[in-house]
Amino acid sequence: MKPATAIVGACGEHYVAAYLSGYNLIVAMPRGGIPGSDLFISKEKGGNAIRVQVKTARTEAMKNDREVGKIYLWRTNATAAIKRNDRNLWYAYVWLNGWPTGETFPEVFFVPSKEVVKCMKGVLADKDTWEYFWMRVADAQKYKGRSGLRSLLGALG
Repeated sequence: MKPATAIVGACGEHYVAAYLSGYNLIVAMPRGGIPGSDLFISKEKGGNAIRVQVKTARTEAMKNDREVGKIYLWRTNATAAIKRNDRNLWYAYVWLNGWPTGETFPEVFFVPSKEVVKCMKGVLADKDTWEYFWMRVADAQKYKGRSGLRSLLGALG
């Protein structure tokens, strides 16, 4: 049985919250309905806070595109992403990758808003407002796990 979209989304949000907490970051989950803000994070000693929008995919986050090769992709509202372009907004793209029933752990990609906006502007040029944020598997490595986390920490100051 396929779980409800809200349950899959909550799974991703809680996974990212736990992941970031494991790196001694302060993580707050605001009440539902805060546009573009699933998590607020800051360092233990304070300073800048960053908003994180979490997008979660179960098994369909990777595919082979005939034109560009292997890509990751997540459903993202292009219009909203473009409107929210902000250096204090990051996206955490989560691929559950069969977790928790499989033997693999989720993959998390921390992507700055400006990169999402760049992709979504191209998508919006000839598509609907709901489309997919995508990135080549090879290009995604700089956003994956600890690599992406390092960039996120740099943005926290």
